[in-house]
Amino acid sequence: MKCTSVFVFILVLSNELESLSTATLIATDTSARIVNGFEVDITEVPYQAVLRRKVISGWAHLCGATVISTKTLVTAAHCTSSYEFEPPLLRAVVGTSYRLIGGKTYELSKVVVHELYSTTTLENDISLVITTKRMIFSASVQAAGIPNANFLLPVGSTALVSGYGNISSTGTSSSVLLAAQVKIVKQSTCARAYIRIADITQGMLCATADNPPRDACQGDSGGPLVVNNTLVGVVSWGEGCADMSYPGVYTRVSEYNSWINKYLEN
Repeated sequence: MKCTSVFVFILVLSNELESLSTATLIATDTSARIVNGFEVDITEVPYQAVLRRKVISGWAHLCGATVISTKTLVTAAHCTSSYEFEPPLLRAVVGTSYRLIGGKTYELSKVVVHELYSTTTLENDISLVITTKRMIFSASVQAAGIPNANFLLPVGSTALVSGYGNISSTGTSSSVLLAAQVKIVKQSTCARAYIRIADITQGMLCATADNPPRDACQGDSGGPLVVNNTLVGVVSWGEGCADMSYPGVYTRVSEYNSWINKYLEN
């Protein structure tokens, strides 16, 4: 089923900008959020990264990303497909617990979008970005592991999704890094939830949480869903945010193990 006549939120920043005058970003963005999350220090999720895009006034938040080697980060294809041939228009920021300050910024030399990525179905929603220089690893910058093709992710497993954003779906922007624990949902259950909206394919996985409802949302796209320091999912799409009727949908990283290793750089 193609999601052509429905309102499915693609979790990516659209209009809001963050101006960069010197090394400081002005806090005008209101798009990214982890709903009902808690504050975490970057040393607890040192693989977390941010992608920013070049705009007239400076640099704007685009998406989340995950460090997987000294030169490679994983993100969502819907975040980077417009920049595949213009990597200098993007920057990767790592090693900060704060949305607008701190960390280290790296220029990009390459943007690799999955060859079979579909803007209609969001299948194969995965991308790699390569930095021009090796990232310096420390307590606040580390790589997450990549699951092998046979990686087993049991239903009900607890995973951690993280990003920089609002404290609620309609609230004000958070200046600090947020995370939320969610549980992996049975594939058939997720497929039934989205039966009138889109197909849930083998390259996708779903996760949700209640009491209170927890989820990723706009601007958290491309960010990590992690189990035991292994990147199991990439924030991709969903219907609304923290809506218990619709789990969050992630790209299933294990399905792309060989593709990632084909383009990974150290």
